Amino acid sequence: MNEGERPQRRELMPDADPELVRAALRPEPEPELEFDPDDPGSAWLLGDDPEADVIRTADHRNAIKKQIRSEGAQFVYGLIILAISLGSLALAATIRTVPFYIAAGVICPIGFWMFRSRWKRWLGSAPYCYQLLTSLGEDAENVRVAHEEKQRKKYVNAIGDLYEHSRPDEKK
Repeated sequence: MNEGERPQRRELMPDADPELVRAALRPEPEPELEFDPDDPGSAWLLGDDPEADVIRTADHRNAIKKQIRSEGAQFVYGLIILAISLGSLALAATIRTVPFYIAAGVICPIGFWMFRSRWKRWLGSAPYCYQLLTSLGEDAENVRVAHEEKQRKKYVNAIGDLYEHSRPDEKK
């Protein structure tokens, strides 16, 4: 092909009516719906949006931050840290060189401490079984009540009952 030559123009739709193509490219505007604003049934024509004036209905970013910072998420982070610590310890035990000993010596105590703190935060003051069952969505109120009663009996046996003088006599 020479510089001055151009390829022949080919019609993509040679049999199409040009008026129909123009009409398809420039559609006529649709007529507007007429409605009476006082008519209660007119809301169905335009759509009734009760939250039209509300700018934000929910802010999900705050909910995500709460989930990331929750006790359960912190416990999962602690498990990941524990796995990394145990991995560095296993690596130092199998590849016996000084850099791996140093790395395991630094990572393991910090990792174990971080796991323990996150585990204690997840447990709170509740027993492990109660916290595990409630995390799984089970009702474990009887476990908590039994634990509190056991702790109270342990305290009474060690120190004595502080309210012994104010309780009615149970022996009668």
